[in-house]
Amino acid sequence: MTRGPATGPPGRYNPVCATRRGTAEQSARVATKPDMRTSNTAVATAAVLPTPSRDLPSAVKHRRYASLDLLRALAIVLVVHCHSASGFAEPPLSTVLKLGGKGVELFFVLSGWLLGRQLVLELERTGKIELLRFWARRWMRTLPAYYGVLVIISVYILARNGQPLRPEYLVFGQTYLAGMPYFGISWSLCVEEHFYLLVAPTILLFWRRPGLRWLIPLLMIVPTVCRVYGWYGAEYQTHVWYDACATGVLLAAASVKYRKQWDRLRPLAAWVAAATILIVVRDVAFAWRPEWRPAGGPLAPDPGILVYALVFAVWVWFAAVHPNWIAGRIPGVRYLAERSYAIYLLHLEVITAIRHLPPMPFVVTLGLVWIGSIAVAEVLFRMVERPGMELRDRFASTRSTSPGI
Repeated sequence: MTRGPATGPPGRYNPVCATRRGTAEQSARVATKPDMRTSNTAVATAAVLPTPSRDLPSAVKHRRYASLDLLRALAIVLVVHCHSASGFAEPPLSTVLKLGGKGVELFFVLSGWLLGRQLVLELERTGKIELLRFWARRWMRTLPAYYGVLVIISVYILARNGQPLRPEYLVFGQTYLAGMPYFGISWSLCVEEHFYLLVAPTILLFWRRPGLRWLIPLLMIVPTVCRVYGWYGAEYQTHVWYDACATGVLLAAASVKYRKQWDRLRPLAAWVAAATILIVVRDVAFAWRPEWRPAGGPLAPDPGILVYALVFAVWVWFAAVHPNWIAGRIPGVRYLAERSYAIYLLHLEVITAIRHLPPMPFVVTLGLVWIGSIAVAEVLFRMVERPGMELRDRFASTRSTSPGI
């Protein structure tokens, strides 16, 4: 991908949610590379909230919170609909559904909140962060499913094209070193893994050196500057996406460091979250009726990654102060939340397979995408992902004692 400006005119070709007929690796590559203007891709990071107090009995540890599960389920639904619409739906429906790719920021913010709160609480309680334990827990959560799917795709590519596995994929270096020749959906996993490596040492640095905290605003605007001026080799590289993850970390740090203010602002969470819906409604309206989009002025451009990261941070704030919101108890929400990572890794392969079927109404095709995605994700979840999580919880040196909300 060539260097270029991070923005573009409304209606230009969007490589994130566009699909074309072809092999699985082609569809993955086309369907998942992000667009800096619309950011239409998502990564699922289904994980439990930090465990409750270590004084509680083990039976109540690793509780799940309905509101955060709702956000995880919402994000994966948006992503699957985005990619399905790219291959099978027609405008204006396809244009609206492609906005669902913005779930990438929702998942990044959720990941930042979860990890940031766990780390800041540990630092406040002990004055240190056990980096090796933190990294081990993260890798035992994310790597088994990633490598499992990577093996399957690599065997397919080798059998079809004679192309061997690129070693960069083993260390998440494909976004900078390999040019993403296949398994394009893994770009967002690279963002997450790079972020996992840096977030704990960065939090520790700013905790111990308060005089350096003036650097935080500068670090937050670096990705936006890179996007605007095209300072990237490819649009999916980590340095132009980490601000979404960092937004979640800052929210988590605020919840711990400024508890009194956090508690005083609780009643406002619902109102602010409702207000942010206006941004979503605006974008849906512009996608459905492009002629409504102003030719110039502040409403003309897409809000961009950072603005949506702030919107999703407000949603996470609401979910954090209303952890058992009734909407999170809708049947199927927890199921999708728990399997969102597996669904994310595999749903594009299902979409590619369905392209070989005769044309059908979009609603039927979408139903088949969901049935197929859930079926293969269930296998991955039960055989690979869940055993990895159980191993993590049994591994004493990686067991977390961080309290929850």
